[in-house]
Formats: sequence, C-alpha cells, structure tokens
Amino acid sequence: MKYALAVALLVCVAVTGAWAQGGVPTARALGMGNAVIGVADDGAAWAQNPAGLGALNVPVQSGKMWGIDAIGSYGQASDDEDDFDAWSINVSGWLPEKGYGLGAGYADLEDSSSVIGAGFGMKLRNMPLSIGINVTDVDSDDDDYYPDLTPAQIGSYFGDYTPVSLGFLYEFQQPQGSPIRLGATIEDIFDDSDVGPMFNVGIAWPAAQGLLLAADVRDITDETDEGPLFSAGLEYRPAKLAEWAFRAGIMDDGDGHDLTLGAGYAWDNVRVDAAWADTYDGTWEVSLGFGF
Repeated sequence: MKYALAVALLVCVAVTGAWAQGGVPTARALGMGNAVIGVADDGAAWAQNPAGLGALNVPVQSGKMWGIDAIGSYGQASDDEDDFDAWSINVSGWLPEKGYGLGAGYADLEDSSSVIGAGFGMKLRNMPLSIGINVTDVDSDDDDYYPDLTPAQIGSYFGDYTPVSLGFLYEFQQPQGSPIRLGATIEDIFDDSDVGPMFNVGIAWPAAQGLLLAADVRDITDETDEGPLFSAGLEYRPAKLAEWAFRAGIMDDGDGHDLTLGAGYAWDNVRVDAAWADTYDGTWEVSLGFGF
C-alpha cells in the first residue's frame, strides 16, 4: 500500500469511520479496534450495520414511543508531515413496539471527502433476526489530492459514488445476561465503487457481567487487495464504577494491527468517550452522545 493511501485510510478508519470500509465514526468504536458489525447498538448503528437499527440498546424514555441516540465526534490523525482533522454526527432511533429503526449521519474528512447517508433496519416478526439497508453518498473534495492512487483506488476511497449496503444481525439468547449477536454486512452491493460487493462478518459476545468482547472480519473475499482484515476489541464496565467504560482493541489497517485504547463516562442521558490508536504518529478521537 502506498504511503499516502495508507495514511488516508487510517484517517478514515480511525476518525471518520471508514465509510468506504463500513466502519463507524465514534470514539467508542475506535477504542474497541473498530470491531462493530456485531455491536451496532447506538447512534452510529445505521452505518456500522443497519440491521442493528431493529435492536438498538437505546432506552425509550417515559411517555415516548421512540428511543433515540445522537453522537457527535471530532478526531485527528497525524503522520510525519501533516495532521488530518475529521468530524461527524450520527443519529439513530428505534420503535421497539414495531421492531424497526431509522438512522442518518454526516462526516467530513479534511482535504478528502464528505459523506452523507441514511439507513433502515427491522426485526423480523417472532424471530431473533434483524435485517437492514443503508445508502451513503461520498463526495470527493479533490481527486487530485492523491496523485499516486490508481483509478480503482480513487473510485473506492476518494471518488464520487453512492454505495448501497445490506446488514444482518442474529441474536443467540444466553441462559444469563444479554444475547450473543452475530452480524454480517454486504457493502456496495451494486459495485458503485469498483471494489464491491464486500462481505464482512462480526460478533459481539457479552462474556461476563460488564464485559463485552467483539471481533470483525472485513473484506473476506479480498476485494480491496488488503483483506481479509481482522479487528477485535473489548469494553469493560466495572460493577463498582457503573458510569465508566474502559476499552482496548487491535485494528487491522491492511499492513498490520494497531493498538487502540479508550474510555468513557456517562451520566443521566449524556456520555463522553475518548480513544487513541497507535497509527503512525497517533490518532485520537472524542465523542459526545445524547439519549432522548
């Protein structure tokens, strides 16, 4: 992978959520190594795995029908010469009585691309299976900014294209605790980016009280010439510090695995998350979330 492409992809993965690779633009995801396909339970679910919109972990407040979660994020990745800034906002909500949800988001990556998208997900009646679909529109700021990339790479990562993706989520009930969630996504099903369809799978396993383990395998059929990509992470919420969450993971960038670390604090319906990844000269991100 050429250096410019590697830096840009890492910025996308860690900061804006790798829209071209099905990631998610939140500090929580970065702290867990960007392993989110089976998790997909908060305001960024529409982008992580749209099937998650049918089974969000978002409470419905008294007197309301919808449970809604919004997340705003800002981050920065650095190499030897430049700092790359990015920001995003995502909103997802669900209607438990009907078993479906909606979500949308916008992200902007400095000197590269802006992305807007939306998704829909629903839980199939009397089944522990949810399905979903999302559509994103990628608008390149300047295709000439990365002159060393091939036309396919330009189209895949920085060109103007509109991928449509499908998501699936199956919940296995455990005797105690939350269910194990198996997820799958098929990104860019119509190959609008010249590297689709891309097949991904993931798992979210509540292994113990307060402990969530997650792992993803992306680009199983190696459409990008960088796959398959394996990422994994964990989230731990101590019983005596219920407001806190601590995270760690490894994130596959195609050339190797990078360590990620993160933490979060929640009170009432507000939470703050921060994360760092050992990519080049470092990547960091902060997110502010609201449930309403």
